Amino acid sequence: MTVHLTRTDEFALMTLDRPEALNALSFATLRELEERLDEVTAGDARALLVTGAGDRAFCAGADIKELMGRPLAQGRRDMANGQRIISRFGQLPMPSIALINGYAFGGGLELALACNFRLAVKTARLDWPGTPTAVCRWTHRPP
Repeated sequence: MTVHLTRTDEFALMTLDRPEALNALSFATLRELEERLDEVTAGDARALLVTGAGDRAFCAGADIKELMGRPLAQGRRDMANGQRIISRFGQLPMPSIALINGYAFGGGLELALACNFRLAVKTARLDWPGTPTAVCRWTHRPP
């Protein structure tokens, strides 16, 4: 299992648990995310907290190894399915809060942005690969 759902008082905590892959979103992880979202929706939590296991990454985005060599049409279907699942975070019956504890790249940044609120550690790196640095990259810089 790569997505854990625990409960602390009134809060549901969803943890992406693939630290060896910087919590990248594999196809199996996306399926588990959807299953955990169904559980959260059916439950009585007052808020959902979302984070990544380990201290390096919230979520590094798509698992690139799984995308290699896939036909274009299949890739489009997979991308649409991933976006459908990620968009559910903003449609929950309770607020969702991304606890960004490291890298949030590509689909990982999309996941954070789909949540209603975001909190990031000072060392977090948020980036949309392939875009100009000034447009999408954010790194905390102390005054």
